[in-house]
Amino acid sequence: MAPNADIMGVRFTATTHHAPYSAISVLSGSLPSHFNVCIVGTSRDIGANIAYSFATAGATAIGICAPQAEIDVSPIPSKLRDINNSVRLIYLPCDVTIAAEVEAFASKIQEALGHIDVLVYNAGYFGPWETRTTSTPNDFSTAMDVNCKGLYLSTHFMLPLLKRSPRASGGAIISICSIGMHATGGPGVNTAYGISKLAQCRFIEMLAATEPELFTAAIHPGNVKTEMGKVTPKHIFDALPDDPSLCGSFIIWLVKERRMWLSGRYISANWDVDELASKEAQIVQEDKLKMRMVW
Repeated sequence: MAPNADIMGVRFTATTHHAPYSAISVLSGSLPSHFNVCIVGTSRDIGANIAYSFATAGATAIGICAPQAEIDVSPIPSKLRDINNSVRLIYLPCDVTIAAEVEAFASKIQEALGHIDVLVYNAGYFGPWETRTTSTPNDFSTAMDVNCKGLYLSTHFMLPLLKRSPRASGGAIISICSIGMHATGGPGVNTAYGISKLAQCRFIEMLAATEPELFTAAIHPGNVKTEMGKVTPKHIFDALPDDPSLCGSFIIWLVKERRMWLSGRYISANWDVDELASKEAQIVQEDKLKMRMVW
């Protein structure tokens, strides 16, 4: 069988979306009681909107970490109070690349909450707009540290809290990935970012194999205008079409019911969920949405 020409899976579902729609509309109280969430690395943009979605859906508590300078100017605390003044927010400084800091953050979340039901790894580093290998060695190592090592450290120290989830079926780990991991050439391909996001996807797949009771997924959040993305040329940045709230709404749809047939896979928040659900048998039988060698 010839490989699909759409190597990025943009049209895995014929219908795609750029903003939340009725099938993934976040309803108040749609999460079970005593539902705790931890979001690693967020202060604005996509990650903030993920927090807002969980607050709207009725999360009991949301633990978040970010650099202190970002916490100081983040709109998250005030916006969460406006959305759901009963949600408990624990917002702490942490460098996701330093094991001792991630361990300390996890310890504080355990002390405060006892367990978590969902871990979302949102921390990311893009670096300068570049093609191939023109970035500096420091840019490359920073991308690998934030996008790969940080995901590993967060999973390592948060896994015991996920296993304490009162849900009989266990917790969930979501990594915010990128469609950019599929690109190997062309204008603006960011080498370190693409490689590190591809590694995230494989980590999620391996985690599903080694911790089968957990739900895991690597999610492309859409092509969103974010602070991190402002390094891209203006004509490209201005054309990015997706709403920053799309990913949060998609994640709520994904975790409020245990869709284990999607565990360990790459998923795009742009895909239509009804069409995606209709492909369940095909995805499982043909083991789709995973990275494989073509030979």
